[in-house]
Amino acid sequence: MKRIACLHAHHSNIALLADAFAAFDVELVHFVDPGILLQSTGAVALAIEQAHAKLRDHLQWMSRCSADAVIITCTQYASYLTPEDEASFAVPIFTIDGPLLQELSLDPGAKLLLFSNPATVEPTMNRLRSYAQAAGSDPAIELHIIANSFDLLMANRQEAYYAKIKEALHHLQLARPGIALAAAQLSMGPAVEQFSRETGQLVAHPLKSLTSNVCERLSLTRYR
Repeated sequence: MKRIACLHAHHSNIALLADAFAAFDVELVHFVDPGILLQSTGAVALAIEQAHAKLRDHLQWMSRCSADAVIITCTQYASYLTPEDEASFAVPIFTIDGPLLQELSLDPGAKLLLFSNPATVEPTMNRLRSYAQAAGSDPAIELHIIANSFDLLMANRQEAYYAKIKEALHHLQLARPGIALAAAQLSMGPAVEQFSRETGQLVAHPLKSLTSNVCERLSLTRYR
C-alpha cells in the first residue's frame, strides 16, 4: 500500500481528499496548519519569506512519515513551493491545483476561473502563466472572485460557504451562458459537485485533475 502525506490549511479538506482516494489502495496521512491563510491578507515580503520557511519545515517534518508522495491542498502553500524545494525531496510533491493549471494552460477555449480566496488569485495566475509560457500557449482565462465567501469557511461555516459558492455558480450560468467554468480551490468542490448534479453543467475542479495525476504517477491500485 502506498502512503501519501497531505498538507492542509483547513481541516475540511481532509474529508474531500479522503473521498477522492477512497476507491484506491492508499493510506493518507494528514497535517493541518491554517497559519498561512491567517497571515495571507496584506502579505509583505517578510511574511512571504516566513511562509516559505514554514512550508519547508512542514515538508521536512512530513518526509519523516515514510511517505511515497506529498500532496499540498492549500493553493497558498502551493504558491510558495519552488523547484528547489521539489528537487530536495526524494518523493514527488503534488500541488492541488498544479494538474488543473497545466490543463487550463493548454486549452485554447475561453474559461472563467473562480476564486473564493482573493489572496490566492495573484500566485495562482502567476503559476498558470508559467505553465502557459513553458507550453508556448496563450489561454483565454478570465477571473471571477466570489466576494465575501472565504471568511465563511475560515469561521467554520461550511454550509454557508457552499451555499455562497453555489449561488455564484447559478448567477454566472445565467450571466455568462456558454462560457466554461473552472474552480481554482479545493474547498469549492462540494458546491461545484452539487451545482453540476442540479444543472448538468460540468465545472472543472482541481481535485478531479489531481486524483487522475496522482493515481497515474504512483500506479495506485483501484479496489472498489
